[in-house]
Amino acid sequence: MIGQWLMYARTEAIVAPQLAQSPIPPTPQEVRDAVTNQVFGVVGSSDLPLVWSFAHSLWLQLLLVVAVPGLLALVFGWLAFRSRVNGVYLSILTQAMTLALALWLFQNDSGFRGNNGLSGLQNLPGLDHVGQATLSVWFLWASAAALALFYALAAWLVSGKFGSVTRAIRDDETRVRFLGYPVEGFKLVVFTLAAMITAIAGALYYPQAGIINPAEMMPIASIYLAVWVAFGGRGRLYGAVIGAVVVSLLSSWFTGGRAPSIHLPGYVVNWVDWWQVLLGLSFVLVTLFAPKGIAGVFDLFSRKGDRA
Repeated sequence: MIGQWLMYARTEAIVAPQLAQSPIPPTPQEVRDAVTNQVFGVVGSSDLPLVWSFAHSLWLQLLLVVAVPGLLALVFGWLAFRSRVNGVYLSILTQAMTLALALWLFQNDSGFRGNNGLSGLQNLPGLDHVGQATLSVWFLWASAAALALFYALAAWLVSGKFGSVTRAIRDDETRVRFLGYPVEGFKLVVFTLAAMITAIAGALYYPQAGIINPAEMMPIASIYLAVWVAFGGRGRLYGAVIGAVVVSLLSSWFTGGRAPSIHLPGYVVNWVDWWQVLLGLSFVLVTLFAPKGIAGVFDLFSRKGDRA
């Protein structure tokens, strides 16, 4: 959503002054048509896709950032939880829906230019006088503030009765349902809230990355999330944060060419090519032998401190 507005506003800032040089001032519709031709002409289209209908309005896009994922999660979650779908079957369904959406976004009808994506989104309209380094710092602080806010929200939710029931559902859903709690309602709240938080994270991510590519919607992204949680420590809020930081830093180190290659007889191990293999192997080892992840190390030190 935010990427659509960034692309539309940036293109409008280019074509509007050009049209203003004509003897007759352009109408809003003519400006809109010029923006459409500029953005979608590369894929042979002169019509604005339906999903781009509100790309001209920042405030509507900000609203849709939260409303669309929340509504999708609400509808899908209600249908899934009502049918008692859980566990690996729920994971398969969500991955299938994500894959279907990603494949649709690859089509020219979506307006996202397939594998090429939309680039140049780090240039914010109206802030051309601000340096890129300054914008990066602004987004860094905005991301940190969002992380702190949602961490506090999650901590508040899990600290009360809602959190106790949610953990009980995780441990034994059948027993909680037998006790009379509306299990589907609790799961639906968590599912919808998680979708909305993820959408806000994506809205902060794309202006920093500078490009929107439908490949980011592929199921591999969800696998990375599972790896983050496994490395950081399951069952802990801070575990996912720690895992995301550690795995992201390691990924940058291995795939950025900083990790030294290993020279074997007749073969050279380049970590740029072998990083995903190493990550998958590490995920299996952590799951089998260190299920508490990095957070388990903190627990170990805290127990030693209590004994002392």
